[in-house]
Amino acid sequence: MPALIKYAVKHLQHHRQPMSSHQLTTPLQICENLLIDGKRYNIEHHILPSENAVADRLLLRGLELKEAYEELHEKLHKQPPALKVFLEVLLSTAAFWSPDKIVKARSARDELADVNQQIAGKAAELVDFLERRSDLHNTSGFSSNTHYHVCDVIEAASEDNYLFKSYIKERLDVLSGQFDLKYWPSLSEIAP
Repeated sequence: MPALIKYAVKHLQHHRQPMSSHQLTTPLQICENLLIDGKRYNIEHHILPSENAVADRLLLRGLELKEAYEELHEKLHKQPPALKVFLEVLLSTAAFWSPDKIVKARSARDELADVNQQIAGKAAELVDFLERRSDLHNTSGFSSNTHYHVCDVIEAASEDNYLFKSYIKERLDVLSGQFDLKYWPSLSEIAP
């Protein structure tokens, strides 16, 4: 396969010599040369074969795209990198964002929104329970073997985290000992 890629690069270089500026007269030629240059770069660096496939399809349909290239050139040629950047984005979008992928991405976005709503609902419930427990601790004369300080929760959650134990735990212990509970958020305040 690498021999085939090397042959393709040499073939492109041999048959597609750089054109002088007076040869790049039509928007079709300009756009196709940008596509060829991008494809050559990808081949030389062994990257983005999917984009190369899209570039090949565009190059094969150059006459059909002539009007589109003319419109793009008219709108973007005054800002030199704009046409090149647009074509790069077009290749990337066509290569990596198929209609199926867009449907999956939208579905994932909707699922994420739903999960976030469920988390918000559960967090609100948790806040109510934490506040009720705190009230019972303060008024009933009973206590339970539960966390009441945010630093205790952080420490318990980091029980298996070597890096926490090695670098943060001691500093957090000192910091939590310097300030009493009124300086820290309550457990119900960190739940949402």
